[in-house]
Amino acid sequence: MKLGKISSHARVKMRQWGISEAALQNLLAGGRVEQDHVGGKIVYFDQQVRARSEFPERCRDSYAVMDCHGEIITVGSRFSRIRRH
Repeated sequence: MKLGKISSHARVKMRQWGISEAALQNLLAGGRVEQDHVGGKIVYFDQQVRARSEFPERCRDSYAVMDCHGEIITVGSRFSRIRRH
């Protein structure tokens, strides 16, 4: 997936969590994509990628939420599993 437009809210959250644009690009390139059932997508590193990732822990646990047009709405660091219902 290609890095598209990033919302101002997502940029603030990237600074707060210490997630660089390079880490976000790698997340979009190698992350797993799940539908969030309201029209968006959640991109995150699955267990195999997290085990061999060269990024710091906070970047390995990061996720991004995208809208249906591909704009990144928010990013964060997950503390629990991604629910797939």
